[in-house]
Amino acid sequence: MLRILPLAALIALPLAFGAQARTVAVTGQNGGTINHQHDCSRGSGQAQCSNATTATGPNGKTYSKNRLRTTTSDGTSTTTVDRTGPNGQTNSRTRKLVVTP
Repeated sequence: MLRILPLAALIALPLAFGAQARTVAVTGQNGGTINHQHDCSRGSGQAQCSNATTATGPNGKTYSKNRLRTTTSDGTSTTTVDRTGPNGQTNSRTRKLVVTP
């Protein structure tokens, strides 16, 4: 578990700044890799941010997670998360939040 924390810190640190697109790639001591892409756009009363993460283990199996969050000026935020596991299994969920005064 201690080896995972530095990788998570390397991915999370660049995500704390700005809204420009950015990519982080990390290769572990065992040859596994993590690639993370983040991009945001704003305009027409909404903000849309996407995150795509792909992890490949030293055995070549891949896991991916894609998240799309859209927030509109009326207080609505919709987040969709799609995951694909190392054996091809998939999972998707959508969550919608509405903030009212």
